[in-house]
Amino acid sequence: MNDSLTGHLLVASSLVTDPIYAGGVCLVVHEDGGQVIGVMLNRPMKPSPEALLTLLKNHQSADQDSPSKSESGNRLAPPSSPVQPSPQSLSIIESLHFGGPISGPVVAIHQDFKMAEAETGDGIYVAAQKHHLEQLVQERQTPFRLIVGHLDWTREQLNAEILAGIWHCVPATRQAVFAAPQDMWASVIRRATTNSMSRWLGLPDLINANELN
Repeated sequence: MNDSLTGHLLVASSLVTDPIYAGGVCLVVHEDGGQVIGVMLNRPMKPSPEALLTLLKNHQSADQDSPSKSESGNRLAPPSSPVQPSPQSLSIIESLHFGGPISGPVVAIHQDFKMAEAETGDGIYVAAQKHHLEQLVQERQTPFRLIVGHLDWTREQLNAEILAGIWHCVPATRQAVFAAPQDMWASVIRRATTNSMSRWLGLPDLINANELN
């Protein structure tokens, strides 16, 4: 496995029981200098009530261009009335996903090259710059996921995990990457398992890639 894994999906084996990875689908977004970085795609986040309130208040204030702050200027003031989610706030909440236990900048996985810093797979793009993230949320013209956290390996470590059958590896498609989280693993595992079996046996991969849909 000498080719770059960028733009591939790592699909957790049915034997994996660790709750972070079990039933998981990970998109490899970057590989450089022997380091591989990926993000989980099917781990929706449910913010705590406190975090949700702060998120909504921040976003509503930004939309109105009039931040609400306490007298110190450093903390959000308690809302004087219940905060009603704007469409943009709802987009943020619905698109938040846990990408992995390693902290890092929030990134977006989406389908619009005009708001991207990198491409990872055919028609699958990555954005981390603030203006791109804001544009994605405000326009809501393309499917996107906001990813918090990531996974990383050395290439040697990941190769060993793939050979051990922990992960199955297949090229990413837009249909697979943006499938509903609850359906994603089931939609790709048969194709991914067959791909691994074909590779291990040295046989052609005979199942058409449209089974990733």
